[in-house]
Amino acid sequence: MNYSSYLKLLSPFQEQLSGVYSTATLVISILLVLWILNFVVGLITKIFSLGKTIGTFYRSFLHRYIRIMIYSFINLFSKKKLAK
Repeated sequence: MNYSSYLKLLSPFQEQLSGVYSTATLVISILLVLWILNFVVGLITKIFSLGKTIGTFYRSFLHRYIRIMIYSFINLFSKKKLAK
């Protein structure tokens, strides 16, 4: 039995399938790139929102106390330098 003649008949079908495969691969690649871009933009948005919330809380409630502590700490060391 000679199968080479049957393989020659399947050649156009194989070419069609390879075209469909390459097109599907391209579509999947484009969708993957778009999903990654959407994921990165979503992360950037959430991180910005979190930073803004923490910064607002810090500036409203903690900044005045921490500023006083830092100034006291700096003045503590600068007075020691002047005493020498």
